[in-house]
Parts: sequence; C-alpha cells; structure tokens
Amino acid sequence: MKKFLSLTLVLSFALLATQSAAQMVSVTDDVTFTSEGGASEGVQVVFGGRRQGRSGPQRTTHCNDDDIFGIKQVNYPHELKNHALVRFNARKHHDITFPVPAGFSQETVSTLSSSTTQEQDDEPMETMLQHLDVWSRSRASDEVLAHFTASQFERFERAMYLKGIPEGGDDWQVIERDLQRVADEDAESIYRASLLVLAEQEISAWKNKDKNKDKKKKRVDFDTWFKNYHPHDEIKDFYLQIADDYPDLVTYIPSIGQTVEGRDIFAIRLTAKEHDGSVKEKPQIWWQGLQHAREWAGGSTVQFLTHHLTSHYGKNDNITAILRDTEFVIVPIMNIDGYDYTWNNNRLWRKNRRQNSFGAYGVDLNRNWDDHFGQGGSSGFPWSETYHGPSAASEPEVQALQNFFSEQKRIVGAIDFHCYSQLVLRPQGWTTQLSPHEKELKFVGDRIASIIKDVHGKKYISEPSVALYKTTGAASDWFYGDKATAANNGHHVYSYTIELRPSSTNPGGRSGFILPPEEIIPLGEEIAQAMEFFVDYVVKNPLKN
Repeated sequence: MKKFLSLTLVLSFALLATQSAAQMVSVTDDVTFTSEGGASEGVQVVFGGRRQGRSGPQRTTHCNDDDIFGIKQVNYPHELKNHALVRFNARKHHDITFPVPAGFSQETVSTLSSSTTQEQDDEPMETMLQHLDVWSRSRASDEVLAHFTASQFERFERAMYLKGIPEGGDDWQVIERDLQRVADEDAESIYRASLLVLAEQEISAWKNKDKNKDKKKKRVDFDTWFKNYHPHDEIKDFYLQIADDYPDLVTYIPSIGQTVEGRDIFAIRLTAKEHDGSVKEKPQIWWQGLQHAREWAGGSTVQFLTHHLTSHYGKNDNITAILRDTEFVIVPIMNIDGYDYTWNNNRLWRKNRRQNSFGAYGVDLNRNWDDHFGQGGSSGFPWSETYHGPSAASEPEVQALQNFFSEQKRIVGAIDFHCYSQLVLRPQGWTTQLSPHEKELKFVGDRIASIIKDVHGKKYISEPSVALYKTTGAASDWFYGDKATAANNGHHVYSYTIELRPSSTNPGGRSGFILPPEEIIPLGEEIAQAMEFFVDYVVKNPLKN
C-alpha cells in the first residue's frame, strides 16, 4: 500500500524548494552574429528568445532533488537572463536600431514590414518594434510595453543615456530587469503548488482509504486540478478522464491534425447525446485555447469551462438545457509544440516551433490564418514575434483548425481565449471600418464584459480588435470572415478574442502572461458565468446575413 505522506512533511519540502531557489549555475558567455553568419563571444543578440553560449543553454537548478514524491520541477535554461520589460514612448525613440543577422539589413527589415498606405507614416516606429516582443501598446499615447533581450536593452539603455533622458519619466521606465528571475519564480510557484496539492490528495486518500479501496484510480484528480497549471501530457489526461467520466456528454477526438513537430492536436465534442449514443444536429459553439504558447491561463480557462459544463449537467437547469440544445467543439491546445517549449525552455515563448531561415524559429499562428493575410499588423521578418509565416495558413496547426472548423457547418459562436489585458475583442482587426454586424457583436461583447465584472469585480473592456492594434491573419477575423462563413453554410458567427487576466494596468501583472495559480479558479468562475450567457444568447439569436 502506498505510504501516507503527512502534510507537515510535504510542506517542509515545499519550504526547502523555496529556500534552495538561489542555487543557480553560471551562464556561458553571450553570443553575437558575425559577418559570416556564425556566432562569437560578445554582446548577446537574440531573436525570438533563443539564447545560447558555447555549450548551449544553461539551466537553473532550484532543488537538489527535483523529483521529490514524483513531482518534477521545471528547470529552465537561461534563455531569458537579463531580458528586460520596459515601458517607453515608441514614437519618440524609434530611431534606436538593433543588430540583425548576417544576410539582412535594416532596409530589408523595413520592406518585410506588412504595412498599408495608411501606416507608412508609422513605418520607422513599426520597423523598430518588429525587433521587440511587444506586450501592450497604446494608440493614444504611443506608449509601448516591450520585452527586450539583454543586448537590445543594453543598446536601448545606452541610447537613452546619450540622449540625456534618465529612466523613470514619461519617456521610459524599466518594469522588470531580469525576466529569467520572473520565470524562475513562476517555476517555484508551480512546484510549491504541486507539493501542496499532493499533501491534500494524500490526506484525502488516507481519510477515505476504506471508501476508495475498490475504486479504479483515475488519471487526474478534479478536486485539485485547478490549483495549478499542467503540461501538455497532463492536460491530455484531463480530457481523457472527462470523456471517461461523462460518456453521455463527451466524445474525445485523438487528432484533428498535427503540429509542425508532428504532435497530434486533440479535440472534444461536448453535448447531451441521445439514448443510443448518437448526437442530433444542434447549433455549435467553438472554443480554442493556447494558440500563443505562453498564455497558460487561456488553456486553464478552457479546461475550467469544460469541467464546469460536464460537472453541472443534470444538476443545474441552465447548463442542462444548454447541453441539450448546443454542441461544443473544443480545441484545448492549438500550439502544442510551443506550449511544451514554455515548460522546458522559455516560459515566455509565443510562436509555434517552425524552423525558419537564418536560424530563426516560430510563426505567430494568430497572424497565419487565411483572412487578409499579410495586409498590416504582422511582420515578414522571421525573428519578429508577429512573423506571419511564408503564406496564408502555411502552418499545419492553422490548417488543422481551419479544416476542422469548416467541417462543422452549424457554428453560431466562436471564441479564441488569450491573455492578457482583460479585453473582449470583436471583429474586425484588419480594418478600422465597422463590421456589418457591429451592433449585434457589440451588444454581446458588452454583456460579456458586464457579467465578468459582476462575478469578482474585474473590469474588461469591450471593443473592436483594431482598437487595440491592427492585426491580419487572426483567428477571430477568419471565424467571422468570408471563407469560414462560406464553409458554415453561409452563416456568420459571433466571433471574439477574449484577453483574460491580468489587466495591462494591474501593478500585480508586471509579468503579464504569468498569472499565479491561485487565480485560475476565480478567473474560470467569471468567464464561466459570461459563457453561459454567450452560449444561450447566440444560439437563440444567430447572426442574420
């Protein structure tokens, strides 16, 4: 029989893990590109977050024994060492240039910028921003919050010094000087949460050992699942367990296509089945998460929604009615390769893991959908965080989801969950012109924001996507656009991108994409209430062509 672990013992190890966080290995020399295209020692030049020295990425070891009680701790390489998060006025300081790899020039980068005639006045600023990982920006003030690599920040800091502009004013402010430290603190938080969950599970097992003696052991424990984040293989187990526990509701689909690295993209269908196991034709809702790898809260929210619906069926009249009248089509992890990379290499990786030319990695999947591809709000520079790829729907992940969506035929609403900034974004992102269904889309978006606020007081802003910044090749525009509409029997869908917690102005959200595990449940609760309204309304009031 498995040995019982006392809460005191597990908490002791949690404390030990915390205290040992300072045990870090040294980092190898930084690298830069040479004129021959190779690497040499010196100032670091990193595109897309990749950082290597002569012996490859160096790992931080947080605990001497990183596999205590079967819990593996995340030990990141130092890809983010001395990377900085900086808020600055991009229009005033767009004259700062950054090194580019051999074979490129600043002029080449400018021509690769996807800009329209209206944007050409902003081209120097947009060219500069292609080098950076932009986390948020304000059209009104030209204020940008961006992630700088170590060498980029060194160059930026030197330029501001030569301009005679000290840090701390309106021109620029360092929010975080070492994003590696933030990532390592997040790894510690995940590890401590895992230890506490283990303690809770062991105590529960001990108390109920006689009751559970003959029960089959489950893949996951739903009672503690939402107290932490989980890697891809555990999330897959979560959905397999959901399918096992609720066979009258859930159909697990092992693969709708594969990622660029050959991993299967799984999906589920969720609805009340008939007595013979068949499913009658019903209006459909599409949900997807983790298109951007680092946005873990988007994935946990899709998991929460799935569990919320299944666990309340037959117990809650509204949810029971929803599942009898609606079919959900859910893709929990679109970008599996990138998501795995955030667990093993770089917590802040965004794109997929496509190997581009010149050693660059990754395509921004949310600029690769086949809708107004490459017409602004994206980049042709392979190192850019918004690199749109070589052609529309070039990426197998996008191809898989576009094809699967097109097979459904009865979709009335679609939501792509992201983080962060607390926004409910509606079409369109590619133009400042209002969509033909602006009145209906605004009403639903505003109601979603209002309901979210009523749950835990979090204020979300409802607005067209383009009000945030221009995007083309985005999923939510494709869902609403002509090609998806044609595949959907000519019916437009209520399409949204929801940017989850934290808000861009929240002092506790300095790291933005890293939401503490203790916020998973309250975030899920506020979104679940909003989604009950969303589903009920759009099913009863589909968009009219």
